[in-house]
Amino acid sequence: MEKTIELNGQVYPYTVTYKNMKSMIIKVVKGQIVVSSAYAFTIPEIEAVIQKNKQKILRGIRAYEPYISVEEGYATVYGQRYPLIINDLHRLRCELYQGRFYIYSSQIEKAFEAYAKKEVLRYTQGKVREYLDLYFDHPMPKIVVKKYKGRWGSCYYTKNMVSFNLSLIYLDPQLIDYVVMHELCHFIEANHSPRFYYELAKRMPDYAYRQELLKGKNV
Repeated sequence: MEKTIELNGQVYPYTVTYKNMKSMIIKVVKGQIVVSSAYAFTIPEIEAVIQKNKQKILRGIRAYEPYISVEEGYATVYGQRYPLIINDLHRLRCELYQGRFYIYSSQIEKAFEAYAKKEVLRYTQGKVREYLDLYFDHPMPKIVVKKYKGRWGSCYYTKNMVSFNLSLIYLDPQLIDYVVMHELCHFIEANHSPRFYYELAKRMPDYAYRQELLKGKNV
């Protein structure tokens, strides 16, 4: 359900999805207000909660910057913004060349995702091997890259597999490295217990700083 609400004199769109749940969850996803709500809540009740939390919501909306924008003509790769050049050669191919990012297809999102999947796989495989050699007594896991909406990575320790979000392509390498180290430490401790963070801190002493930077990024 699509609705609008006025916050501080400006009208913002928002979506409501009713689910079998006991409460409601309000998020800002890619600059948009998204509400998941129990069936018991009416629209006025939902909007009252949005109004109550409007300052936090507005900060989330204003902080959002798309990683790739055709209108503004840029693409963000490994934390750096590059001028975006679209040259439709009917090929699902992208290339970073001489300070510009080229997309050779009119299917921009599809082409970029194919590029991101290949590039993130290359980077994370190399980083995993490096970290295993330096910090872990563990065999090389299977690395998978896919599109996630709510997380940067996952560790499937029983399968010896790690999955990474293709959106890592947008991040500064120091943040990608944090995600890699975080997931590898789950082979030692499956949950986020004090022991997990102890093992993480041993291998990446500044993990908390990187973790805080990552919180401000769009997954």
